[in-house]
Amino acid sequence: MNSVRIAVLFPYFGTLPPQFKAWRRSAFDNADIDFVFFTDCDVEPAQNIIVHKMAFSDFQHLVERKFDFPVVLDRPYKICDYRPAFAYILADYVKGYDFWGWGDLDVVYGDIRHFITDEVLAHHKMISGWGHFTLYHNDEDANMYFMKEIEGYQSCKDVFATNKTCFYDEYRHKGFGDKWKECRPEDCWTEEHFDNIAFPKRSFHFWSWISGWKQFVFEHQGGKLFRIKYAKGQLLKEETMYAHFQHRGYMKDTVTDYSHFIITPDGMKDYPLRFTKLRIQWYCRKRRIRTWYYQAHDYLLWKFNLSHYK
Repeated sequence: MNSVRIAVLFPYFGTLPPQFKAWRRSAFDNADIDFVFFTDCDVEPAQNIIVHKMAFSDFQHLVERKFDFPVVLDRPYKICDYRPAFAYILADYVKGYDFWGWGDLDVVYGDIRHFITDEVLAHHKMISGWGHFTLYHNDEDANMYFMKEIEGYQSCKDVFATNKTCFYDEYRHKGFGDKWKECRPEDCWTEEHFDNIAFPKRSFHFWSWISGWKQFVFEHQGGKLFRIKYAKGQLLKEETMYAHFQHRGYMKDTVTDYSHFIITPDGMKDYPLRFTKLRIQWYCRKRRIRTWYYQAHDYLLWKFNLSHYK
């Protein structure tokens, strides 16, 4: 058991994503990290999955009472812009933790602490910086940094005062992550040991922006997550910290044994115990026609601003 205490905070309201059962098992396997929910969803508690039941209006009140200027939190998705202020808003809930952070639920974790070691945490205040998983050191400097005004970066007052989504928690929008990475690089650990599954949103193969792998699947076993594929008749297998399945709401979960399962482009399945090599090869096959169709489909939705993906 690691000595550093970590809390990942999830204010989440609405409908849980199709990856949630797999997310829950993978979170449970990371026993030395607490995953703390503030939610109206049916999330089953566990030793390291802590659930505070509340309505969205209750969370709105928690946010509004912390600021002496008007703030806008008119829908659950806007919560993402408030992530950099979580330790300030939810100060009572992060007491006793060394690090706090946030994440997404359309994710399946591997062994997080295999990558984010005590040594990494001892030498950095910001870990990762992405919306799907980020940690910050729990001290006044880090917890209040979102209020620091720096020319060229988004102001929290402007972000909190609009109902627009500002991507304040993300990179590449001159938000909070960019402010840390560019103004305090010595405090930041930005190694990319995860897989961010790329667009098109409904392609029927996986393509990882980070590793560059294509035509592969994931295997989850023993609390670890692996990307696997066949190349020139050989099985290639590498451990990864987590996979983020962005905008893949059509994925199905048919797993009956979460101790060992596989994640294919269309969903989570029990790991094949018979004809394993043949089945994995089949899951990793190219689906050119369906992928080309959905590439064109999603491009047209984006081009004419008709996309239902937000």
